[in-house]
Amino acid sequence: MVQLETFDYNELIKHRGTKKCGFHEIGLKPDGSMMKIPYVIVVGEEEGPTLLMDGGIHGDEVEGAEAIANVYNELDPKKFKGVYIGIPHLNLEGFNIGKRVASSIDYTAADMNRVFPGDDVSGKISTTIIAKYVKLFVEYADYWVTFHSGGNTLYLEPIACYTNTKLDTVFGSLTYDMARCFMTPYLWRCNPGASKEGSTATMRGLSEVKKIAYICLEMGGNVMFMKDRERIYKMCHDGIKNLLNYLKMTDGPVPEFRTDTIDVDVDYLHITHGGIYHPTKYIFDRVKKGEVLGYVTDIFGNKIDERTAPYDGIVVGTWTPPVIQPREWCCLFGKFQDEE
Repeated sequence: MVQLETFDYNELIKHRGTKKCGFHEIGLKPDGSMMKIPYVIVVGEEEGPTLLMDGGIHGDEVEGAEAIANVYNELDPKKFKGVYIGIPHLNLEGFNIGKRVASSIDYTAADMNRVFPGDDVSGKISTTIIAKYVKLFVEYADYWVTFHSGGNTLYLEPIACYTNTKLDTVFGSLTYDMARCFMTPYLWRCNPGASKEGSTATMRGLSEVKKIAYICLEMGGNVMFMKDRERIYKMCHDGIKNLLNYLKMTDGPVPEFRTDTIDVDVDYLHITHGGIYHPTKYIFDRVKKGEVLGYVTDIFGNKIDERTAPYDGIVVGTWTPPVIQPREWCCLFGKFQDEE
């Protein structure tokens, strides 16, 4: 029988002042390679909270993964309080092929951020990976940060999602400050219980049930990665360092928060018909209700669809490849919150 390497939080935290990277192994694939979850952990010399950070639940979203790993390499466990856990690439199979979902591991291409809290009893491998992640990592988190991006198809100007401070008196103000540690130009105000999925199927939904202070970062996208690579990476890296200082897990100052951030709630707007997409509004464009955000032409050059602004707002992200499928996201559109 194959002996699997496992992650054991309770055993690892017994060893104060240490750090380790490795894999939690799940099972062999037909080619003999191992299905696994990569992790890094820093156990501080002093006791403190547990901060969990993950990236790459969508395999083509790599912006935060480098920062998670590099901050781990920089941390000195002898000068650290609490526990830092990082999952650089939660969807390792998707990362291997550079795709949002890893269709090769399930009969159907499952989006791992739509199957929380997972199922390791009767579920397929995608739901098993998520179940293991929740049981072995999420259950121990006091704070939870996840990195997303636009992947191969969207570009989002960096935005940090927090919980509405007026509706969540427990975590709202805390998540607001956690989000501001990343100095993003946009902040995305999310209402508790108002997950776009309407259930615990996503990380945000599960964090509310588990009572974990949670923020989500949407950081750029691969289509602009070469141009913006260093800017996006630095924002991820420095944001993690700021957050560690803010949580007093490391000794250091938190820089003054930005005063020019734009506070929005974001809607993912869909197009009806597929074809060639032509955006007419771009990042930071302020748009009036009814103005055209983009349109679609068919293979004969005929205009067959357009998407208009549902309210006065601002463009946060946009579809970037020329070809778009029917009912695909074409624009991420923000409604100003500070004007309510």
